[in-house]
Amino acid sequence: MAIEFKINKQKAIECVLWLIQRGEKDMYRIWKMMFEAEKYHLNAYGSPITGDAYVAMRYGIVPNWLYSEASEQLGIGFARYENSLFAERHPIMDLFSESDIEALEHGYKEYAGLSFEEVKNKNHKETAWKNNWDRKGILEKVPIPFEDFIDEDWLKEDLQLSSYTMVI
Repeated sequence: MAIEFKINKQKAIECVLWLIQRGEKDMYRIWKMMFEAEKYHLNAYGSPITGDAYVAMRYGIVPNWLYSEASEQLGIGFARYENSLFAERHPIMDLFSESDIEALEHGYKEYAGLSFEEVKNKNHKETAWKNNWDRKGILEKVPIPFEDFIDEDWLKEDLQLSSYTMVI
């Protein structure tokens, strides 16, 4: 059984707003920060922050719903102009746990201030990207199983049994 989570779209939006408020506006870096935060939280606490599915694309890993849909919608809390994201309001902090903030801070620190090439090179070293991009064929993006985020086999096994019942 595969690890699958039901996305909490509101929390995903709030994470983007948190990263923008923290000082990041570059959409490319924000997506990598989100991946790093999700991976960190999964390994440290056994659950994701948002549950958004991730995909491998030419320039790295992106959260699928946020990339494909949210960044194109109006009135969700942030707006996109070219490759920058701008907050239209402050994040709703009550939706975050202490561990969510810890993980978001970790993700932010991993990619803040890096150039496009530095971000790409760092992200392309991720097992989750390498394991999946090579099998893309003619596709522009390929799904990344959550199993590729997780370091410990016992955690993979536990989440394969319980992930679909988690409330995020």
